[in-house]
Amino acid sequence: MATRKLVLGSAASLLISGAVLAAAPVLAQSSDPALTYSAAQAQYESELQEFNRKQQSYELQRSEYSNRIDDYQRSLNAPLPSRMPDVVVVEDDTPDVVVVDRDPDAIVIADPDDDIVVLDDRDDFADRLIIDVPPSALMRLEDAVDVNDAFFNVPVLDAAGLTVGHFRRIETKEPGDLVAVITLDSRRTISVLTEHVRLDANRRTMISDLTAKEINLIPSGFPYG
Repeated sequence: MATRKLVLGSAASLLISGAVLAAAPVLAQSSDPALTYSAAQAQYESELQEFNRKQQSYELQRSEYSNRIDDYQRSLNAPLPSRMPDVVVVEDDTPDVVVVDRDPDAIVIADPDDDIVVLDDRDDFADRLIIDVPPSALMRLEDAVDVNDAFFNVPVLDAAGLTVGHFRRIETKEPGDLVAVITLDSRRTISVLTEHVRLDANRRTMISDLTAKEINLIPSGFPYG
């Protein structure tokens, strides 16, 4: 009986030894220093390339942002007269009839012998803004339906797209000027001619063609423009 146990024990030992020998090549392969270093180096180079790509993208965005800030600061420091609209001189300053044409597709035909002078009131408001991408759909405040209630307290942005206050209402000031009443972030309330403000109904904001510096110089309660 003792001999049988010894034989069984020897067989079991042989089976275990065979299993270890069979697994040995796998263990040796996974712990090969050359293969481990090569894989680590490849992963490092891949991650380094991705980091360099992101770093270059970040530096480019930072440079573009700095240029925009510099342009905006220069506009704030520019003398106010440079922001005034161009003056158009008409030789015949006493026409019998003056027609204001708000049709952006209208063609102006001037006839020196005609008593009618046509003023083409094309809206170049977006051209006076200093933001990179002006809103595509801007409308005059007086053309919006129920603007005082529907857009009460919406943010008002300056020409660079910075929030300067909130819209209250439009009203008529003496001698008949239509103005937008705006409460600034400084808690002052001012009046600006509606020609200097447009409505972006899709974003529920209003934008002015004046800079924050010009807006903050407007006296409280007085129409400007």
